[in-house]
Amino acid sequence: RPSSPGMPPDTGGPMKNKTDFFIALALLVICAVAWQQIRLLPESASAEFFRPASFPTGVTVLLAVLACILLVRSFLVRGRAAWPERPVLLKVLLMILLVLGYVAGFVGLGEYAYDALWPGGTGFCSATLIFLVLAQVLTGCRGPWRILLIAGLMTAFLYLVFALLFNVPLP
Repeated sequence: RPSSPGMPPDTGGPMKNKTDFFIALALLVICAVAWQQIRLLPESASAEFFRPASFPTGVTVLLAVLACILLVRSFLVRGRAAWPERPVLLKVLLMILLVLGYVAGFVGLGEYAYDALWPGGTGFCSATLIFLVLAQVLTGCRGPWRILLIAGLMTAFLYLVFALLFNVPLP
């Protein structure tokens, strides 16, 4: 069967978009690992509807549903989805490293804050503020006051939601 102009030739196979297929599989693997890690969280003693595992469970389920949609779409929709160009790929890799650094940072800063007898959540808030500033710079946001305002408000919001609403002990 001939292909449309600008589209790759149809190879006759069932998969029409290999990039979406492999990205969907990678997301499903991430969801499986996240699900396994969520199951390791201690059970909440309260009978409240929202527990410490509620938020990560919801995010993981949403990501898995979207990954399944992408997986089905990879078989139905033909398209030329190429891997990102070098500058975009570099930003994606830097963001992955930044996220890993964020996790290591709030654990490390949390332990330091605990040893220094600082208030609970100091490590989380410090690491989150630094992460949000760097993430905004990496994604191209400009204006130092705007970046600091957004990072500060988001950090305060996350602290209020997790520490006060969900009663999650923060590092």
